[in-house]
Amino acid sequence: MKSFDFVVIGGGIAGLLTAYELREYNTLLIDKKGILNSASGAAGAFLFPKVGFNTKYTQFINDGIIKAVDFYKNLGINTNTKGVLILPRDEKDIEKFKQYESEITLPFEKRKDGFFFKIGSVINPEEVKEKIKVTYEVFEVKSLIKNKNWIINDEIEAKNVILASGYEKIIDIPYIKIRGVWGERIEAENYKIEGDLSIYYHKNCSVGEIGGVLKIGATHKRDCLSCKENVEEAYELIQKANEIINIKNIEISNIKGGFRAASIDYFPVVGKIIDIKMILEDKHIVKGDIPKEYIFLEGLYIINGMGGRGFSNAVVCAKKLKEHIINGADLGIIDTKRLFIKWARREGEKYLKEINAKS
Repeated sequence: MKSFDFVVIGGGIAGLLTAYELREYNTLLIDKKGILNSASGAAGAFLFPKVGFNTKYTQFINDGIIKAVDFYKNLGINTNTKGVLILPRDEKDIEKFKQYESEITLPFEKRKDGFFFKIGSVINPEEVKEKIKVTYEVFEVKSLIKNKNWIINDEIEAKNVILASGYEKIIDIPYIKIRGVWGERIEAENYKIEGDLSIYYHKNCSVGEIGGVLKIGATHKRDCLSCKENVEEAYELIQKANEIINIKNIEISNIKGGFRAASIDYFPVVGKIIDIKMILEDKHIVKGDIPKEYIFLEGLYIINGMGGRGFSNAVVCAKKLKEHIINGADLGIIDTKRLFIKWARREGEKYLKEINAKS
């Protein structure tokens, strides 16, 4: 049996960057399809700021964009930084943008009805795969059992396991609910444009030209686990792109789709996995009390819920998870604890009744 300090399950951008951050240890990344072969491989990888009120979520997203651009540049990955014009979607959005203007903390210029950010960038998932090297295997997890250490398929032993499997469950964690949200990226090498493609655009979708290839991407369908790549949806994206810039005679050369992993409150989900049986010891939790002490499943962690901004969110989350594991650093708003508290208040009573019924 092969043994490791860390095994990261899931080869999307969150798993890849987590394995990279832990590369100085005996770390293995596993995925049944390989690295960046699902949603992350289909991502447009647009690194665009968020426009909105200056909430904790907006701050988190925009801080992640800044750090991600620096991170990829330092690794020699081309960020194709040429700026993005973020436009309102409709008349209501135009009024909202007027309110957002005073809340924006990143440098910007007003253009048309929107805001232009010089930091707007796009990276190529294939280049990320090429430049970020980790130890990995194509490996499908069929069982995950805790003995002294974690045992995977009776083949791999790990002191620590990190779940980075997106919307696909490896084990059931009742208080963590991750939704699969369908997203697509289409590419075209033959097309005609009436307008300026020296910058990127975002409205109902993201549009940009890189190396003579037109890229259009969007995360746009929730609760659609039957979604698959198809030409009809690709032309829906083109229609959205035409609301931004006039595209003619386009010949689609590539369509890629996948399910982004989104949490119920949109923030990523990072940290230790809590043993929900702890509410049997402290039943006041279900009444709204904050636990005096948490009980965790030893050596089991998660990094998930990156949403449609995985290539920036994962940069921040992977670094924070490493610091949390190695140095006990606080995870703040992305910590799994927030979801446990909400679950205990909402569903804890039901869980206790189920446990009592079984006993």
